[in-house]
Order: sequence, then structure tokens, then C-alpha cells
Amino acid sequence: MKKLLIGGVAAALLVGGTVAVSAAKKEPIVNEGKMITAQDAEKIALTKAEGKVESVELENRFGQRYFDVDIENGKIDYDIHIDAYSGDVLKVKEQMDMDDDWDNDWDDDNFDEKINTSNKNLLSTEKAIKIAEKTVNGKVIEMDKDEDDGRMIYEFELKTNKGKVDLELDAITGDVLNVEYDD
Repeated sequence: MKKLLIGGVAAALLVGGTVAVSAAKKEPIVNEGKMITAQDAEKIALTKAEGKVESVELENRFGQRYFDVDIENGKIDYDIHIDAYSGDVLKVKEQMDMDDDWDNDWDDDNFDEKINTSNKNLLSTEKAIKIAEKTVNGKVIEMDKDEDDGRMIYEFELKTNKGKVDLELDAITGDVLNVEYDD
């Protein structure tokens, strides 16, 4: 009888522990309200650090969506996280760039000027997201605006019913440049 009671208690603890672990692994509820734009995130980040915005990425970590804004100001790089829904500043990280500007030797002012001029003609974040989601019939889970070979592009990771998809979009014309389905 004592063995049966001990076995019953052990089974109850095992089942209870399994339920507790699976409940702890559950993703937090994601805010499905209206997101701020990448441009709004840039403006907010620039209130925390002066410099040139190098990239803006829409990230999703533990169910929280935020914009990761990278700003460069001479030898100082800033990594600023902005809540994608409220616009609250979640993190400001400042880091000294210890690089001896080896990559700036080939850079010239004309190149930077062309990129900055083209930024004025960029598609809005909302329009770019709509194009990406419609192209693959999915939901954007990550977004990055970056320069690639002198061309501004939006890079997206989307979730579809067929799995994850990586998509690149010309940030000015809206043309789809590349679509890759994860196997």
C-alpha cells in the first residue's frame, strides 16, 4: 500500500511538473495594435543619440516587437531599441568603434551623398510590409532597411503556412529582388 501511495505521489509530481514547464514555455501575448513606422523609430532614436542612421530592423524577441536602430557618430556607435507599438525607448547602448577606419578608405562623399539622396524617395515601411506580405501570403516577423551595393533595400523575414521566407525588396521602386523559402 505504501509503494502504491509513493508511486501515485511521484506520478502526480511528474505530471504537474510537465504541465508547469509547458506553461512556462508559452509565448507571451504579442500586441497586435498599430505599429509605429521605421521612420518614427528613427526620429525617436535620434532624440537619444546624434549621428547617421545606419540601419533600422524590426525584431521580435520573446513575443516583443521592437525596432533596432543603429546610429553612427564618428567613433561612437549606438544601438537603440524602440518598442514597435508604443514608441518607448527600451535600450540605448553606446559603443566605441575601435576600427581604424580601414573600410572608410574607399568611401567617398559622393557615395554617401547618393545614398542619403535616395533615402528621400524610400517607400514607407507600411507600403513595403504590404508588398512583402502580399508577395508570399505571409506575416512579417523581422524587417531590416539597409544599403546593398549602392541600393537601399528592405530585407524581410516572413512567416507563412509553408514556413519562413526571406524576401528582399527595392526600397525605392518596391520591386521584389529575391525570395527564398526555408526548407
